[in-house]
Amino acid sequence: MKKFISWMLLAASVAAFAADATRSSRVDFTSQPEGASVIVDGSTRGVTPLTLFDLKSGASHHVRFELKNHDPEDQFFNLSEGAYLTQNAVLAPIRGLVLVTTEPAGCNISLDGRSLGETPRLLTKLEAGTTYRLLLQKPGFQPRTLEVKPVGRTPLVKHEVLILDSGIVQITTDPTDAEVIVNGITRGKTPLTVRDIPKGRATVTLRRPGYKDESRELSLSAGDSQNLFVKMEGIPGSIAVSSVPEGARFYLNGEFRGKGAMKIANLAPGTYKVRAEMDNFGTVEREVTVGFGAAVSEEFRLESTLGWLEVRTIPVGAVVVVDGRTCGTTKSEDPKAKASDVLRVDGIAEGEHTVTVRAKGYAEATKHVTTESSKSTQVNVQLKRVFIPDIEIETDTGIHTGVLINNGAEYVTIEVSMGVERTFPRAEIRKFTFLGTPGILK
Repeated sequence: MKKFISWMLLAASVAAFAADATRSSRVDFTSQPEGASVIVDGSTRGVTPLTLFDLKSGASHHVRFELKNHDPEDQFFNLSEGAYLTQNAVLAPIRGLVLVTTEPAGCNISLDGRSLGETPRLLTKLEAGTTYRLLLQKPGFQPRTLEVKPVGRTPLVKHEVLILDSGIVQITTDPTDAEVIVNGITRGKTPLTVRDIPKGRATVTLRRPGYKDESRELSLSAGDSQNLFVKMEGIPGSIAVSSVPEGARFYLNGEFRGKGAMKIANLAPGTYKVRAEMDNFGTVEREVTVGFGAAVSEEFRLESTLGWLEVRTIPVGAVVVVDGRTCGTTKSEDPKAKASDVLRVDGIAEGEHTVTVRAKGYAEATKHVTTESSKSTQVNVQLKRVFIPDIEIETDTGIHTGVLINNGAEYVTIEVSMGVERTFPRAEIRKFTFLGTPGILK
């Protein structure tokens, strides 16, 4: 009995502990960046990330996140019994104010290679409490590094005097209008007087389309003045040629340069005669002007000088052979027509040609025709009917030879002699032979 009572008391204790755990609440406090002080209901409880289990449930709470050089953030939340909450704050850094002035004005301010503008300049995006090294630069003056540490919204004023460190170079080129780049900075086009060049060694680069880049190294002292003349070397030009259709032969000023699409390079400035030729096509010639460094593209569209045949036959379905080359079979949209529609045979060179026409059951016919460039030649051929048996049919009454006219489902009709037809029921046919090959009619 005592043992039973002990077990009952133990079970009651476990249930009470579980019920109490169920009622407890949890709140996680996080921030970006981390390390912010967490002040809950006026009491500092730690820094983020922070987890609290002892906040009163069923009540409203206030939390304030504070971090040095960042704007604080206030939040309110309700905590219900057994709740699990996360309160997160994204803290914005406090931006300081720095006013930078220089003598002379117009100096470029840069930070880590990124330009922030020119003096005088009020910088408004630097974080308070952070030390920055600003670079001040102006052509003709020595660069200067300025260290600043913003303290807040009260402007920090910095005034710097730059030391003059420049020379003057008068630059001319042949030809003129060359782009001038001094120490990597574009200064204008020739003829040009470049001022405020820092003393010491300076690299002058001259650039003009169609000419090779020219570079010169100069040594300047403060207040120095120099003259620089550069005759620029032209880059040879080129002509890229192609034809439609492909495969034309190309000539430059009458000299054969090759066949098919190509690039004719190393050309001095001037005007060239370019000619395209292809068998059975008209020649095309034009003048092409090339300048220094110019890459000119020219497409030559050639017109065919070939003629064509327009062949009509009686009967329809005749095979047309031109100069031994099979060119097609005549057709007609009218199934009952005796004469065919026109069969066009393209690509016929000027001159004499042999046209042969063949059809089953007809004698072969040959015609000799003369064609002209870029013109059509009409050829009309009427074949003569011949009787050439192509089938043998064996029935109970004997073997019958003729030309197959119709192979129907119930009857087979053949021409047994010129103009004489005979029809046999399929049921009476025992076997047949096509062109000497025996077989069973199916």
